[in-house]
Amino acid sequence: MATLKDIKLRMGSVKNTQQITKAMKLVAASKMKKAEGRIKAARPYTDKLNSMVSNLAGGIEEGAHPLLKERKGGKALVLIFTTDKGLCGALNTALCKQVVRASKGLLETSTEIELIDLGRKGADFFSKSPMNLSEFHKDLKEEEYMAVLDKMMPTLIQRYTDGEFNRLYISFNHFINVITQEQRFEQILPVQAPETVADQENGEFLLEPDRASILSVILPQYVKNQAYTALLDGFACEHAARMTAMDAASTNAGELLKGLRLQYNRARQAAITTELTEIISGAESLN
Repeated sequence: MATLKDIKLRMGSVKNTQQITKAMKLVAASKMKKAEGRIKAARPYTDKLNSMVSNLAGGIEEGAHPLLKERKGGKALVLIFTTDKGLCGALNTALCKQVVRASKGLLETSTEIELIDLGRKGADFFSKSPMNLSEFHKDLKEEEYMAVLDKMMPTLIQRYTDGEFNRLYISFNHFINVITQEQRFEQILPVQAPETVADQENGEFLLEPDRASILSVILPQYVKNQAYTALLDGFACEHAARMTAMDAASTNAGELLKGLRLQYNRARQAAITTELTEIISGAESLN
């Protein structure tokens, strides 16, 4: 049976852990608020760009631009956005498992699958798997990840244009609210008309200066924006998931403390009863 000293030491350890989890929750809440502000600020631009691409895609044939052309077979490339740090629940595990499931389906139409990962957790997961992880970036600041993605996307677009791979997918955590984040696996190359067509207008479009010039600017920008938005989504999801996980850990620590206090009081009462019994027994033996 645990002694009073053992129980007291454990109570102190749980209290210290609870203080750490509460502090981490506050830090995650502060970072999440900033990340949520960035993703909300980016969405109006994203929605408008999606609307433009959706409108254009309805009146432009597939071969009008290399980024629109469908190619069968060949290699598929998956760009994955995970986190560097843990303590955010099953956020990274669920995303990596989704990539594994989706990759099995892609092998039915692709000869090979290449992975590129941004984030330590994804790199650790796929480096131990038989899948082809060709490139990864980890342990960087958020601004550095943005810079890496800014340099990477033109290269990937050029590789697609040159025929090095035939499809580009992104896998990321989508921020819905503080409580809800969902895993998404989306194709961004070749460019397909977005599902959101709220602003789509019927009729013909007059492209100025010409079709090729418009597409050469809008389509690469659309692809880059899809990846950039996914990165911002990932930042917001990480902090929201960590805030939720730390809140749950603090609550669990509080419940554990209640049980330990009850156990401590019972053990203390038992010790007092034992001492009183010994004193009374000793006094009676003297009479």
